[in-house]
Amino acid sequence: MASYSPLQMHDLDHQPEDTEGDILLPDKHTPEHSTADPSSKRPAWAALVLQVIAVICACTLYNVASASVSGQHNIQKLRQPNQFPGIELVGSPQQKERAPKLYFPSAIVRVNKALPDQVYNSGSHVILSDSWHLGQSKFTSCYIDSIVPTVEDGLAANKSYTSSGSITEIQIWNVTTPVEGMTNLSWNTRPQRIALMGTVAFLPEKEKIEQLGLEDGWQSQLATRFSCGKEAAVITVEVACNSCRLEFEQIFSVPPLAFDLMEIG
Repeated sequence: MASYSPLQMHDLDHQPEDTEGDILLPDKHTPEHSTADPSSKRPAWAALVLQVIAVICACTLYNVASASVSGQHNIQKLRQPNQFPGIELVGSPQQKERAPKLYFPSAIVRVNKALPDQVYNSGSHVILSDSWHLGQSKFTSCYIDSIVPTVEDGLAANKSYTSSGSITEIQIWNVTTPVEGMTNLSWNTRPQRIALMGTVAFLPEKEKIEQLGLEDGWQSQLATRFSCGKEAAVITVEVACNSCRLEFEQIFSVPPLAFDLMEIG
């Protein structure tokens, strides 16, 4: 069915007057030449500028983020963790007195009670008297003990000793230090005894621990321990073997076979 549409009137003399509804229609009576208010364009320009700034910031942020992520792939530029924290507080490896010292006797002289007038020169054979020249040290405690290698280690270095009787209680005496030194001595001219410091066993360390029932830190419990290190000094002791006999060569080489003075603490 055809739609109904009112006929349009073309008679110019009978043009209807504008009604109120026609006046209110937005598309009716629009001027052909209208000028927009300049103030109405400002929000549009501001929005455009903000959009441009946002695009620039987004590009910059993307470039920075891309550079940061790509840089992480280079392991050479990563911060390396410190595997030894606090090592800078430790002294230089070349620093003096970085570890306790072991002192080899500077003079070893044999004396013989059976031949009291017999004079012996300083040497390495038959230890009965030792002396050490100590310097100043940060360690304030020292002790005297025997250092004996195992039989296998001793034979490999061509070092051995002969003994008879018990060698588990060898006496260490504190004695006077001769002013003229100890280049030669006899039993009658040997330094005078001051006091018995203690006894030591002339055994390899493992046998010493087993036979004497020693525990960890046994060095600090030795009777031959004494104060040292505050000032330079010459320490002279007499090593005596009662009811026993001990004979060997004390030579400064590894492995040691000797009576030595050691720093501790």
